[in-house]
Amino acid sequence: MKNVLIDQNCKYLIQDEYIVLLKDYDSKFVVGRDIKQTSFDENCAHFCLDRNCDFLTTDKESYDHFFKIKSIKLVQISRFLHEDKAERWIYRMQIVNEKKDDLSKGVKLQFKNL
Repeated sequence: MKNVLIDQNCKYLIQDEYIVLLKDYDSKFVVGRDIKQTSFDENCAHFCLDRNCDFLTTDKESYDHFFKIKSIKLVQISRFLHEDKAERWIYRMQIVNEKKDDLSKGVKLQFKNL
């Protein structure tokens, strides 16, 4: 299994009514609680790299900052959940490294709308 870091812009996912969406993750970290709220996406990438985390965010361009870390060569981006009220997607950023040989393993995507 792996862990997840939830960005400030979708931190509600840690609430009891949504926690089922994160059931496949061992540990759940939140920006603003486990890492400074003012952290840049590059810091979130370091956090995810050090703790084997996926990164959930509504900022689909945050991956760009992940590549500021020289050891990160590949980031897989997928749609995790659609927020109907806000009309936006929550994206899952997964750092892929030499230890990860199969992107299909791990946490399953959720196709449930809110």
